[in-house]
Amino acid sequence: MTRILCLWLPNWPIQRLRRARPELNGRPVALVANSPRGGQVAACSNAAAGQGVHIGMPVAEAQALVRELALVPHEPPADRRALEKLAEACEKFTPWIALEESVEPESLLLDISNLDHLWGSEQDLAAQVEEFFTRRRYRVRLAVADTLSQAWALAHFGSEPASAGGEEAKDCNLPFAISDLPVEALRIPRDTAALIRQLGIQTVAELQSLPREDLASRFGDALLRRLDQFTGAAREVLLPHRGLAALKAACALDEPTADCAMLMHVLAHLVERLTRQLVARDQGAVQLMCVLGSATGRAMPLQIGLVEPSANPRQLLELIELHLETVRLAGEIDRIEIHAAVVGRLSQRQGDLFADRWPADPHQFAVLVNRLSSRLGHEQVLRAELRPSAVPERAVRYVATTQQKDRETRRQGDKEMSRRLRSPCLPLSLSPCLLSPKPLLLHSQPQSLEVVCIAPDGPPQFVWLEGRRQRITHCAGPERIETLWWRGPSVRRDYYRIDTQSGSHLWIFRRLTDARWFLHGEFA
Repeated sequence: MTRILCLWLPNWPIQRLRRARPELNGRPVALVANSPRGGQVAACSNAAAGQGVHIGMPVAEAQALVRELALVPHEPPADRRALEKLAEACEKFTPWIALEESVEPESLLLDISNLDHLWGSEQDLAAQVEEFFTRRRYRVRLAVADTLSQAWALAHFGSEPASAGGEEAKDCNLPFAISDLPVEALRIPRDTAALIRQLGIQTVAELQSLPREDLASRFGDALLRRLDQFTGAAREVLLPHRGLAALKAACALDEPTADCAMLMHVLAHLVERLTRQLVARDQGAVQLMCVLGSATGRAMPLQIGLVEPSANPRQLLELIELHLETVRLAGEIDRIEIHAAVVGRLSQRQGDLFADRWPADPHQFAVLVNRLSSRLGHEQVLRAELRPSAVPERAVRYVATTQQKDRETRRQGDKEMSRRLRSPCLPLSLSPCLLSPKPLLLHSQPQSLEVVCIAPDGPPQFVWLEGRRQRITHCAGPERIETLWWRGPSVRRDYYRIDTQSGSHLWIFRRLTDARWFLHGEFA
C-alpha cells in the first residue's frame, strides 16, 4: 500500500530568510516583489502580519503601518534551492522525495511505503522526520495518507498530527475528517476556491455531492482532476527530486550506411540495452523515440506509441521495423539513438496452466493495436470514449488508441459517465427502463424527417421514409433531453421510439424550439 508523508514548512520564504540572516530574528519582516504597479509584499512574518501587513499590500502602505518593518527582496530561486537541499537531507528516511507541484513550493513529499518496519512503526518514522526539522529550528506540519493529495490537504488544513488511510481505509469512502476539509484543500487556484465559496460550497464533501458534468462545465476539467486525485480515483505520480538517469541507448557507426539490415542489427543491440534498463526499474516503454542521425546533418525521429508498458525487446524491435518500412531514409545513417520518452510500471500476468486454446488476454489485444498503429499510423486506429454530455451525438468521441490515460481512471470515468448520460434523459410518460436503451446505429448528425401528428404536441402517427408514407404501429415516449443554459446553445428535444408497418425500428425526436422532426438512430 502506498503511503505518502507531506511535510509543510509554513511561510517558507520567511523561515529560510531568518536562518540566512539571524539578525532579523525578532523583527517584523516583509519580502518585496516587483510588480508593474511597484513594489508589493510577497511574504511577511507573523509579527508584521499581526500589525496589518498582508500579501499583495503596497510597500509604502506596509511601511506606514509598521515603522520598524525590515524590507528584503523576495528571491524565489533561493527559496527553491534551499528546499531542494532539505529534500536531499531527507534521503536518510526514504530515497523517494519530491517537491510539491507549485511555482513557489513550501512542502516536501516523502514516499514512505513499506518503510515502517525499519523505524518501528509509521508513527515513529513521522516522529523522526519531525524531530530532524525541529532540532534545526524549522517550523513544520506533517501528515500521512494513502495519496499525495490527501497528505497535502491534511498537512495544510487538518489537525496535528494528521494521518488517514492505512489498514482501516475503505474502498472509496473518505473518512469524515478528510471530506470535511475546506475546498482549498484540493490545491485549486484561489480565484476558483473563492468562486466556489460564493456559491455556498464550503467543504470537499459538499463539492462531491454536485453532478460532475455541472462542475466540469462551470470550472473546467482541472477541478475534476484535483477532486479525483483527492479521492484516489485518479493516480498522481510522485516525481523524485533526484531524477533517475535517462532511459536511452545510443551508438555511433564507424561507417555511414543506408542498409536496412545493418540498421536493424544495430537497433537490436540498442533495444536489448534499453530493455535491460527498463526491467531493472520494473518499468516498460509507453512511448519510444528512435532518432536516426544522417551523415548530412539531418536527423530523422521516429515516435512509437504503445497501448501498455512493454519491456519486451522482440516486440519493441518489431514496432521499430514496422515504422522504418513506412519512411524513406534522408541519406546514409551514421548515428542511432533510442530512448523511452514515457514509461509506466510493468504489469504482472499469470500464465495459463492449460494453453490448448486461445486465451482472452488483453495483452494480445495491446500487441495487435501496437502493430496496426505502427503500420497504419496512430490516428487511424481509434477507440470510442464516453463524454459527459446528455446530447447523444456529443456523448462519444473517437481518440487514438495509443493516447495514454490511466486505465483504471478511464474505466471508472466511463462507468460514471454512462451513469450520468442516462440520468438527464428521463422520460416524461414512461419508466426509465423502457427508454434507456439507445439504438445500435446512431447517425452522426440527425436527418430531417416528415412526420404527421394528430395533436400539435402529441405522438407521431405517420412518417415518410424513402418517399413513402408509413403508418406507425407502436410508439413509446416522449423522452426529453434538454441541455443546461451555461453549455452554449440550448438543445431541447422529445425522443420517441417507433415501429413502422414495414418493420423499421427507429429513434426519432421533435425539436422543441421549432417543432421539426428528425431521424437520429435505428434499432436492430
